[in-house]
Amino acid sequence: MGLLGHAAIVGLAKPGTESPVDIGSSMLSGASVTFVLEGDAVPQVLIPQLIALYEAGRFPFDGLIKHYDFEDINQAFEDSQSGVTLKPVVTF
Repeated sequence: MGLLGHAAIVGLAKPGTESPVDIGSSMLSGASVTFVLEGDAVPQVLIPQLIALYEAGRFPFDGLIKHYDFEDINQAFEDSQSGVTLKPVVTF
């Protein structure tokens, strides 16, 4: 029996981006790969659910972002890298 396993490729790459994969070893081990786009969510369903959670006080997404003036763009990068904020939003 193989080693089994499952990898999920999450994110986005520009068209034409390639990655070498050892298909033979992957097949023999029983491993599989899935590509995930937007968490495989259906926006028409997910967005109303997120809004309902926010309105119920169960999804405080506004706490995930922090606004920065354009002059503070370097601080926004630093805060993002250090984890001070999850999503810096720079305005100008």
